[in-house]
Amino acid sequence: MSSPEEPVEPSGFAPHLKELSQPLERVREGLRSWMRRRLDDPSLEVSALQTQSGAGVANETVVFEVRRTTGPAAGATEGYVARLATPDSLYLDFDLGIHYRMYAAMSAFPTVPTPGVVGYEEDPEVVGAPFFVMERVDGLIPADVPSWATEGFIVDAEPAERRGLWEKTIAAMVELHRLPAESFGFLRTGATGSGAGDCLDYWMRALRWAAPKSPVPLAAECGEWLIAHQPEVTGLSWGDSRLPNVIYRSFEPVAILDWDLVSLAGPVTDLAWWILMDPAESRRLEGIGSHDELLDRWEDLAGRKAADLRWYMALGAYRLAAILAKLFSMMVAKGHMTPDAAEAGLATGHHVQWMARLLELRPPAGLTPLTIDFRLDR
Repeated sequence: MSSPEEPVEPSGFAPHLKELSQPLERVREGLRSWMRRRLDDPSLEVSALQTQSGAGVANETVVFEVRRTTGPAAGATEGYVARLATPDSLYLDFDLGIHYRMYAAMSAFPTVPTPGVVGYEEDPEVVGAPFFVMERVDGLIPADVPSWATEGFIVDAEPAERRGLWEKTIAAMVELHRLPAESFGFLRTGATGSGAGDCLDYWMRALRWAAPKSPVPLAAECGEWLIAHQPEVTGLSWGDSRLPNVIYRSFEPVAILDWDLVSLAGPVTDLAWWILMDPAESRRLEGIGSHDELLDRWEDLAGRKAADLRWYMALGAYRLAAILAKLFSMMVAKGHMTPDAAEAGLATGHHVQWMARLLELRPPAGLTPLTIDFRLDR
């Protein structure tokens, strides 16, 4: 296959959103029986289930309402969200129970808004897979598909509203970063002596597990560099730190979501991921800050420097390579992507460009390293 002059974004490519693997009526019947027991309401009714759109390549999620029939809440309608374990996870060693434990643990820290949880069910016989249920938080969620930076309520907002949303999201993330790592000890794997080391070990194993047809260019060199320069850091990291994982109401963040990438690798993990995953179109939206402004504001609010930023950016690029390797193979298997497009995407994507720029490595022929638009050494 010839080397393209530009990084490949396969024609018509968009991440294929996760489809529910269980029949909706089976899930509804199971949820009705389960919610009746959990809420001690033997006649409780569950509405038709709705699947989410606009986000989610890893999650199986349904939204529903219940009508209470007994007790003080009789006659009330309440909204809930159920997340189901998936049989073909995007992530190595995926454990839905970790997500439930994160939401449950976060309930002790009201400075960071997250949905309350109803409970976790390990028995797959109830709805066809393990699941947990949490309260539905009303509001707007920026979409991944189409990107929130090209259409939707953020694009339609006034610049001052965008700025408020952006600043308040950073502030919420800072509050999350202040939480004590000891409260989330269940995230440690014990593979190394630190949360950052555990995280690096996980993503190196994840890339091997994804087993791309051809080695990802520069990934081996990047992995060696990450091992050699690993910081001894343990601190809570949200993981998938992006606007599409926040619910907003009147441009205020009212719930932080999604613990797919949660770890104890430290707060700077989230700054790096935010930068790596920021849609290019967002930089044309007045009110959405630059990457330097993101880092400056986080440092001002957190009262600390974004130390080891180059390491965390390289970790993010390596992590992105591992995720895309698995995602592309899943899309090929389902007929949503051709093998050639998958191989080209892994060979020439932004993860390769980032590795080349961050570590001053020679990129593959025809590929240009990205320009860094912020100060790395802080």
